[in-house]
Amino acid sequence: MTRRFRKSPTEDAFVPGPAFDTSRTPPARVKNVNTTDLRAAVTSACHTMGQIFNPDDNGCPYMYTRIWPDGWLGFSPWHGAIQMSGRHLDALLAAEHAFDLPALDSVIAAHTKAAFFSLSAGPLPGNHRDPGGPLVEVDEHSIREALHGLHALVRYRNSDRAHSAAEALIRDVQRLWGPNEDWDEQAIEHAYGLPMVVRPTFVEGVGRAIGPLVKFHEATRSPEALALAQQLADHATTHVFLDDGEYDAERFGAHCHSTTCTLSGLARLADLTGDQHLLNRTRQFYDHGLPTIRDEVGWVRERDHQESAGFHPEQGEMNNVGDIIETAVILGRHFGDSYYQDAERYLRCQLLPSQVRDLSFMEEVAGGDERRDLQTRLLGVFGFSAVYGHLPKGKSEAAPSLDIVGGATASLCAAQLAIAPTINGTTHINMLFDYESDVIRIESPYTGPALRITPTTAGDIHVRIPTWADTDAMTVNSQPARPLVRNSRLVLSDPHIGQSIEISFPLPDMPVQIHHEEYVLDAELRGDSMRAMDDLGAGLAYFPRLKE
Repeated sequence: MTRRFRKSPTEDAFVPGPAFDTSRTPPARVKNVNTTDLRAAVTSACHTMGQIFNPDDNGCPYMYTRIWPDGWLGFSPWHGAIQMSGRHLDALLAAEHAFDLPALDSVIAAHTKAAFFSLSAGPLPGNHRDPGGPLVEVDEHSIREALHGLHALVRYRNSDRAHSAAEALIRDVQRLWGPNEDWDEQAIEHAYGLPMVVRPTFVEGVGRAIGPLVKFHEATRSPEALALAQQLADHATTHVFLDDGEYDAERFGAHCHSTTCTLSGLARLADLTGDQHLLNRTRQFYDHGLPTIRDEVGWVRERDHQESAGFHPEQGEMNNVGDIIETAVILGRHFGDSYYQDAERYLRCQLLPSQVRDLSFMEEVAGGDERRDLQTRLLGVFGFSAVYGHLPKGKSEAAPSLDIVGGATASLCAAQLAIAPTINGTTHINMLFDYESDVIRIESPYTGPALRITPTTAGDIHVRIPTWADTDAMTVNSQPARPLVRNSRLVLSDPHIGQSIEISFPLPDMPVQIHHEEYVLDAELRGDSMRAMDDLGAGLAYFPRLKE
């Protein structure tokens, strides 16, 4: 099927920042790397999302950043304000729900203002080319971000304005996309007075919107949102996510985040509707197609086509890692604990460590707001990291992106909700992080000498046993654990309220090879966390080298 398009989302993905000193040598390691603490990661990211408004762009958020060798914030002429603010509203308000981290009203108001500016030409989102300038085009790629932000304002702030805007956006997609499953660009230009940037593939365009459509339906029970999500999913499984589960770069498009976020949207829809066929299709791609762009510890490349602008084989994107974590916890509910183990490993080995928590190495340069106090303002960003560190080998600058902060944070919130849910009176401990709720307190074996569980209400507890754990050596309150093991879960029946249960098992050191396009990296896991990894000498690495 031929689609008309003007631009791939990867073509103009980056605008060069100011010239920098290429003679500086980065430190080998960064400090304060996090592999254990979801709350700390989200707290820091939320701080960043409240510090990045551009006074020269009517308070819309910056898009670009640079942290090595110097600090800089930049405007993007290719990404509408809603690309940042839609994701940030979703993440900030999800953090309130998942971690009880209240968002500042002033920050929510600033992102809301920016989001509605992007929607000021009509229900579909638009983009502006100059700071403070008018909207100049309608952007298919940002429909997903618009729905994320509007959904969050409806779900967590009960916004009538956002509800009306989302419903109008959905109606315009239904009116202007299809029945030939392509956009009526002439009608769009007549209605909006602006041209539309149509993306090369369905996945890089409106297919990305499946996930937030499902979230909006969950919040409002909107039949139109669900119907559109199902229409888009039908198209995705007919034309893109085929029954063989294979990944085809031409079919999906160069922009890998579009692939992973569409995948997580399909998983969310299948989970909501109980659609077993769609669950199986999602699982098939996760198992067979996704490893083409994902490595053994959860890193996912930023783009696929070598000929696409800005392609770099060692450059990943943390949005993508978050998407596959969200997909994995959904698949875990339906297909078993191996997917929860994936989610925990990808969190500990990639998403958490990739957050920027040390900027002592960044040079502060005099300038305007784009250079101001960046060692503080940018602590907490996520971006385009290598599997081993902030600086992909062969690149001379480390340049995260502020929209990725929102996507990664929202995924951390989804992971938090999947750690230990209580369903029909039974608490299921799916991932071994420190955790506390009104039902249970969990002390992780990664932060203490053992797994310690303290129930605070009545009910059974089922604990996922990692595949590497030696159940014969495992003890529960110093007694053999083997009699309590059922289907790879440790079953604790009606434990005493307020009495701690100590589960002991060693975290083994295990070698792993990480296969990339140009390199095979040796690494060593400790349990599902990274202990050491080859870093190709790139600098700004997270982990010790293997022989250190």
